[in-house]
Amino acid sequence: MCFGLVVVLFFIPIMLSAQDTSKVKFKHGLGAGAGFTTGYGLSYRYMPDKFGAQINFAPYHDKQRDQYSVGLTFLYRLIENKVSNLYLYQGNHYFYNSYTSYAYDPNLPDGKKEQITKKYMNNGVGFGIEFIIAKRIGFNLMGGFAAYNNFSQLNLTGETALYYKF
Repeated sequence: MCFGLVVVLFFIPIMLSAQDTSKVKFKHGLGAGAGFTTGYGLSYRYMPDKFGAQINFAPYHDKQRDQYSVGLTFLYRLIENKVSNLYLYQGNHYFYNSYTSYAYDPNLPDGKKEQITKKYMNNGVGFGIEFIIAKRIGFNLMGGFAAYNNFSQLNLTGETALYYKF
């Protein structure tokens, strides 16, 4: 009886510590991203399971310029393993740029001042691969096809991102 109790008390902790804890999934990621269809700037990624989303945002403002890059990307994980993940993505990038332009005009003492505004959407689809370079750090490369400038051009696209996962 005493021997059985000692065996149980000795082996239960060993069996419990032998369970695989390396499959800890990090649902959130915070970092930086840049791409034609994903946007650029600070980035947040939420990937609870196979479906996920990513948001990129970069604001800029001074006396002469307002510029914003906002990206919303949808993700679908195809393959997951210890060193890399393969996924599909669909990126949506809104870009807004408004600035003051100055031009020389001999008839005006201060020249010609004009406010110029450019805004457009880029959309794309493709494949992405995430390289797990440390337990909580992932480096992402994405590529595919994109519709640029409000669907007026079609071409290849490339995107990248670096995330700290938690």
